[in-house]
Amino acid sequence: MKVKSVLSLSLCMAMMMSVSVRAESRMLGDVDGDGEISITDATVIQRYTVGIKTPVAVTASVADIDGDHAVTVMDASHLQRWMVNVSDSYPISKPVYEPSSTDRYVTVEGVTFDLKKVPSEVTLTDKSITLMLIPKSEIDPDDITTVVNNGHYRNTIDYTDKRFKESYLTEKENGVLHGYDCEVTDREDNPLAYFYAHYRSGLYFPFQTTIQCIGEAHGNFPIELYYKGELIRRVNVKVDVNRTPDDIEKTLNVVQSAEKACWTSSMTDREKMKAFAEYIRDHYTYDRIMCVEGAVLTAFAARDLGLESMLLYPGGEANQNCDRHIVTYNLYANTAVPGGHCACLIEYDDCTMRYDVQGELCIIKEYKP
Repeated sequence: MKVKSVLSLSLCMAMMMSVSVRAESRMLGDVDGDGEISITDATVIQRYTVGIKTPVAVTASVADIDGDHAVTVMDASHLQRWMVNVSDSYPISKPVYEPSSTDRYVTVEGVTFDLKKVPSEVTLTDKSITLMLIPKSEIDPDDITTVVNNGHYRNTIDYTDKRFKESYLTEKENGVLHGYDCEVTDREDNPLAYFYAHYRSGLYFPFQTTIQCIGEAHGNFPIELYYKGELIRRVNVKVDVNRTPDDIEKTLNVVQSAEKACWTSSMTDREKMKAFAEYIRDHYTYDRIMCVEGAVLTAFAARDLGLESMLLYPGGEANQNCDRHIVTYNLYANTAVPGGHCACLIEYDDCTMRYDVQGELCIIKEYKP
């Protein structure tokens, strides 16, 4: 699975063209929804791609002309060519059916999906939101496709580093399909939210998608979910997060207090990090410092020593030998979205060490991907 401007994931949601009697029909290319395809539609796409406010919401279901899972200036060019009778063989003017946003059950290609946990509108404030899709029969997870923010997002995984796992992993022996992690941004490239999705067969909610807040952010973006290329539901995400600098200051105060209490000038960097991890274990309970917070605290302490650090989302508990992938991490975003447990990796001159730190737990071992 390649990284594209689409999250072609096993997801917690799916959008489908439904047999719902209330499904409405629009045309591919009718971006402004006036029932016609004109130069105005191409202009709307052009404005959207350069970040200029558009008179209507742009959605991939009608604006992604070439089907590359992103709304780009090329889609405007395809419309312009079509209007002067230069064909690119794209199905412009083809009906695009959009099911009712209030339908709980949607059926596509003989498969019925329960969308009770996939509302058409969600608001992200100071916590994460998880959407959950229930197919009523077995499906191939690869047939679920999700287009996030019309294909405009920033993936924060460094694929050039050989230690990094691929962002899209299938573990066939246990039926786990991990999706993409990505950061959704607005048209000015300001971060809005973090997006993570995965699939685990056998669960009541096998497709799960989490949208996580990132610091202070305000804006909107769409998520469109498809089954076998047919739209099932569009989810409009409103982000209204008002985190203050105090949130970061609280984290820094914990780090600085621990450093002052357990570090001495005679210690090596590795000895200091070991002492720091053990201090967190001995002075905080799990309900106060959980694995994500412990990993973040450890990363801050490593930064204070000038050490490189990363977060590891193993997909299992600290004592399990199952590494999913590593992601780079902006400490000041104060955000992590683990697929289960979360640990911190710290680079030393001779090796990389893994720190699983939380209240009542401290496991330190060499990391070998």
